[in-house]
Amino acid sequence: MSKSTIRSVFIALFAALICSGCFISIPIGLVPVTVQNMFALMSGVILGSIHGAAAVGIFLLLGALGIPVFSGVKGGIAIISGPTGGFLIGYFVGALAAGLIAGSPKLEEKKLTAKIVGKIILVTLVAFILNYAAGIPWFMAVMEAKGAAKSLHEALKICLIPFIPGDSIKIIVTIILSLLIRPVVARYLIDDDADIKKD
Repeated sequence: MSKSTIRSVFIALFAALICSGCFISIPIGLVPVTVQNMFALMSGVILGSIHGAAAVGIFLLLGALGIPVFSGVKGGIAIISGPTGGFLIGYFVGALAAGLIAGSPKLEEKKLTAKIVGKIILVTLVAFILNYAAGIPWFMAVMEAKGAAKSLHEALKICLIPFIPGDSIKIIVTIILSLLIRPVVARYLIDDDADIKKD
């Protein structure tokens, strides 16, 4: 099997993983608790910018076409344009940024160092922060357009504060899994020339 085919398989697998997260959703007011943000952002941390963003892009495209892959087993443009749509866009932004900072996975990451661990912690935090940075302003704009404007303080109480405990756990899980999985997928995602140089 060619490298490009294997890369496509990884992208499809992560896209499927993100989609599967729609079945795990706990409603808390207007913004539900979901594991989709963890799966989406993890794709960027583990696969790198291009492949990770591609996985999230497939998920968003499927949802936009009406396939029920969004939180609560829903789909359609209305979800993306709704109050929580910014968080969906934030999945893509966060995964892309995390992948750009982390870079493609490398074989030498199998040997954990303080630098590698620190980098993964940093990119994971950046990914989650960017998700909120995209989601909260979007939420405020949509609510204002609906005639139910929310102040920043109110938006934070709705969109951020209730999710800090759960996202803290998801951040830790993302860091641990990324450190374990990145060197495993490295042999499939890096170029053949890179393999030769490392042998």
